Amino acid sequence: MKIRLVAIVCIAIFGFLALSCGDDYKTPEDVKDQVAFLDARSALPVFPFGTKPIYLFFNAEWCHYCNSMKNDIFTRPEIIKYMNKHFTCISVMPESLSTFEFNREEVTINEFMKALKFQGYPTHYFFAPDGELKGVRVGFIELLDFKQLLKYIGEGYVYKHNFATFLKLPESNLDTVYGEF
Repeated sequence: MKIRLVAIVCIAIFGFLALSCGDDYKTPEDVKDQVAFLDARSALPVFPFGTKPIYLFFNAEWCHYCNSMKNDIFTRPEIIKYMNKHFTCISVMPESLSTFEFNREEVTINEFMKALKFQGYPTHYFFAPDGELKGVRVGFIELLDFKQLLKYIGEGYVYKHNFATFLKLPESNLDTVYGEF
């Protein structure tokens, strides 16, 4: 009964997202050539959702480091494939939001940023599927470091080791030349 209820809730959430995004809504399986970022205005009212960890990317159009993440990291095929398979990704552009619904309350973007202890652009928040914050990084993240963070969160090492211990494991040795995880 509990599994059935969870399935019904998940279907309702994804149905809401599909309706709120109109005909442009795509699932990660539909998007093969880019990271399938959900729009914050649609995704935050139903946060957390699904069974995958959540990656929240705070960015701005004018931010050089945000654009470097978008152009140099998020365009790599192995990053696209890995993020779409292992994460629910949400792009938050604070300048395009004023108020929105979060946890069944109307909040301002400033209140939301204060609650997350936002420090600068870009900021990368990693959450467990249940919405528990698992990690935060501020600034541009080099490819190898980003891959290690993705694997640490996406494959559940976050529940077994702290990040420093994970970096000592053979599993943290990742390829940057051939585009493999």
